Amino acid sequence: MLYFPSIKGRYPVGATTFQLAVPSPITVGTSKIRAGGQNGDLKSALVVEEIAFTAYYPAQVRNIKRTRGLDWLIRPIRESLRGYAHFAGISTWIVRPLVYLYGSFLRVPVHENAPLLSPVLVSEDAEPPKPNQNSWPLVIFSHGLGGSRTTYSQLCMRLASSGRVVLAMEHRDGSGHVCVPSRSPAKLYIKESDIIWSPDTKDEERTMLSFRGDQLTFRQHEIYLAYAAFSKLVKYGYEGPGNGLQLTDASKIDWDSWTQKDDVVPIQCDDNIALAGHSFGGATVFSILSTDPPSSESTPIPVNKALILDPWIEPICSPGPSPVPSPRDRPLPRLLVINSEGFTLWKDHFERLVGVVGVWEPAGRRLLTIVRSKHISFSDFPLLPLTIKKKAHIVMDIISKLSLAFLDGSIDNALDDIRTRKMEIKIVGIKKDGRPSRQLVGDIGDVIVH
Repeated sequence: MLYFPSIKGRYPVGATTFQLAVPSPITVGTSKIRAGGQNGDLKSALVVEEIAFTAYYPAQVRNIKRTRGLDWLIRPIRESLRGYAHFAGISTWIVRPLVYLYGSFLRVPVHENAPLLSPVLVSEDAEPPKPNQNSWPLVIFSHGLGGSRTTYSQLCMRLASSGRVVLAMEHRDGSGHVCVPSRSPAKLYIKESDIIWSPDTKDEERTMLSFRGDQLTFRQHEIYLAYAAFSKLVKYGYEGPGNGLQLTDASKIDWDSWTQKDDVVPIQCDDNIALAGHSFGGATVFSILSTDPPSSESTPIPVNKALILDPWIEPICSPGPSPVPSPRDRPLPRLLVINSEGFTLWKDHFERLVGVVGVWEPAGRRLLTIVRSKHISFSDFPLLPLTIKKKAHIVMDIISKLSLAFLDGSIDNALDDIRTRKMEIKIVGIKKDGRPSRQLVGDIGDVIVH
């Protein structure tokens, strides 16, 4: 087997994948696609029928014999093969050797389906929970285009090993490379050429960015439904009222470990929720913070922090996003945005982002750029076994350190302890189109505080 790097954290990490059938499917937008290819029947492109997410969490592994490892690629392998080939626009024959001979053996070093560790019964070799922490904090993570519930396993594991439960969504809005629902065929990434617009759609609205807006609404439904179902599991138990969560396979788990007992509430679902996301997932977080719940039946999510990684905000209407008015007794969620070098050098996009972040964080110091980082640096791809480079480790370590410090409420202290610098740009060459090639001044891992 091939494993991603192990995490040296406070707690061992488990991973369990849940799914929820939506009793009344929700159609978003009016666009359609053809089922099964060009000759298939027309169907709505965006229908919320089932949601899925992988929970990463502190695990109880003592006296439990369990093989360590979670499949990194979505199963069946053939569907992941189709998904990546379709997403990249290449033949399946080109990626087949890599996917089958490499991806088939690639695993995330977690304890799959292990019980949730009780926050008041920590292992002897682990540090005790932080003062006044009687429940694990909850983080909900949203992936970017082409991603999945395992694409950010390295970051999710680091958050979980610090004493958090992270729900990594598998968005089924056609933005992932593939998803495999339990009751319908696999769904591939939706390209602009796949979309069939409603005759009522105005010409100026027949754009991919307009479709991305519908996908954001779809993702909101998924996240609100996941939060509501997971909260019911924690509060009422597997056989409690309203719980519809199931596993994605036939495995057996200790459902009781997820449920409150007497005065022990294992996961904090009623307050202090953190949202996190990368790229289009960052736009998803912004969309949740800047709009009302997508349905009158949606359970409000009490968000107090938002960790936004290299957000792509073009799909969100301008001006905005801006905060939804909140009750006077509830402050706005705290925000931290960590950018890659490329997205900071994207001038128009970055200028808009600066204005957006300033609305939530007028005091500044909450928009950061990591020198020499790339857009994919926040994902697992630079850390793939046999291809991993030292630079990728450095960047992921900085991302993790900043993310954990922000969630812990100590981001200012963290910024005092790492190498920071002001933003300076230098010309390093000429692009093929004749424009200057720009680069940030600094060394890999330097952090620019905007």
